[in-house]
Amino acid sequence: MIIESICPNCGEINNIEHHGEKILTVECKNNHYYEHIVIPYSRMAVIKDDKRRKLEEMIVEKKFHRMSDKSTICLLIFENGYEVEGRSTVRDQADFRLVIGQDKAYEQALKHAMVAMGAYLV
Repeated sequence: MIIESICPNCGEINNIEHHGEKILTVECKNNHYYEHIVIPYSRMAVIKDDKRRKLEEMIVEKKFHRMSDKSTICLLIFENGYEVEGRSTVRDQADFRLVIGQDKAYEQALKHAMVAMGAYLV
């Protein structure tokens, strides 16, 4: 499996091959070495409080956009310039609630950020 890893030294995005290890030692394109904690992404995964706090402290801006009568997107912009999005949708328009959609999209964006920014959470 190929995952994206962001170098905490220079912000370079690196595609690295993952074979089930929990911690990867990565050499970025600018010859920086760092450790990347691999956090498996699951729709049901819960982010631990300490890692969540670290991630949320790095967020510079949150943007929400209602895409349709059933979908919401959350865009998180981090201090290193990295952007991550999360989406939420419902099957039936009658079930759509904007606040719940924003919360779900935000949680999904945080989970995506956990995967890409594991090196920042060491």
